[in-house]
Amino acid sequence: MRRKKRTPIGITLVAIIVILAGYFLRQWITKPPGEIPITGGLQVYMLDVGQGDSLLIVSPGGKHVLIDAGIPQAGDEVVAALQKHGVQSLDLVVATHPHADHIGGMKRVLDTFPVAKFLDSGQEHPTATYERLIKAIKDKGIQFIEAKKGMSFDLDSGAKFEVLNPMGNGKWITEVRTGGSVENANSVVLRLSFGDFAMIFTGDAEAETEAEIIRANENVRAQVLKVGHHGARYATSNEFLRAMQPQAAIISNGADNKYGHPTQETLDRLRQSNVEVYRTDLNGEIAVISDGKNFQVKPARSTDVAAMWQGRKPVKSE
Repeated sequence: MRRKKRTPIGITLVAIIVILAGYFLRQWITKPPGEIPITGGLQVYMLDVGQGDSLLIVSPGGKHVLIDAGIPQAGDEVVAALQKHGVQSLDLVVATHPHADHIGGMKRVLDTFPVAKFLDSGQEHPTATYERLIKAIKDKGIQFIEAKKGMSFDLDSGAKFEVLNPMGNGKWITEVRTGGSVENANSVVLRLSFGDFAMIFTGDAEAETEAEIIRANENVRAQVLKVGHHGARYATSNEFLRAMQPQAAIISNGADNKYGHPTQETLDRLRQSNVEVYRTDLNGEIAVISDGKNFQVKPARSTDVAAMWQGRKPVKSE
C-alpha cells in the first residue's frame, strides 16, 4: 500500500502546535516561585512622586491606606494614582512627619476623597502647609490620632499595621545628629503584616530612631523595607538591617535630586546585606504584592542593574 504524503499545511500545523507547546512548557517551568497576580492579596504601591514619599496600601478585602502624599506639586499626581488604583475613599491616612515632601500633596487628597482616620506623628511644624492640613482635618471632621508605640490598626483578612515609633507619652527623640531633624527622628514607623509576610515603613527615620526601635525589643523582622529618608547615608544602619533581615528594599527619590539620594553608603550597606533594591527614580511606581506567604516586587519599568547600585553625589547637604 502506498503511504500518503503529508501536505505542507499539515506539517505547518504540527510545527505550530509543537512550538506553542514548547513555549507554554517553558513558561510553566521558568515561572518564578511564589508569583501571584497583581490583583488580590495584599498590595503596596510606592507612587512615583519625585523627591518625596507616598505609598498606597490595598488590603485583601479592599480597604485603602495612604502613607504620605509627596511634595505640594505632586498633589494632582497622587490623586490620579489613587484613582487609577480604584480608590474612592481612604480608611486611614498617615502623615509620617510634617515635612513638605511628605505632606505637601495631602490637602489635595483630603479634598478629593472621604477619609475615616488620620494618623499623625504629633510633631507640630510652623509652616503654612502643615497648618492648612490640620485645618482641613478639623473642618472635615476626620478622626485625628496621635501615633504611639504599641498601637495597631486592623485592616481585614488578618492584615494589620503596628506602630513602632514614636514612643508616645511625651517620649520624643530629641538627641539627633548635627544637621539632623527632630521631626525626622520622630517619624511614624509602621510594620505591616499579612500572614507570613511583613513590610516596614520608616518615613524619614534615621539611625537614632532605628536604634531606639531595636532597644525597645520591637519585632522588626520583615521581607521588605521602605528605606528611610530616601536613602540618606544616616538611615538604614547595619544594625537595623541585621535585626530586620529584609530581602527587598524600595526607595522613593527624585532623579538628579540635590541631596544625593540615595547615597552610595546606604546602597553599599543594602548590597552587603544581600537586599534587592528598587528605586522610583529608575523604576517608576513600584508594586509589592503578597498572598500572605510569598511576595513579589513589580516595578513599572526595569533598569540596568549596575545603575541601581550607583549612588548620587549631593549638590547640597542633606
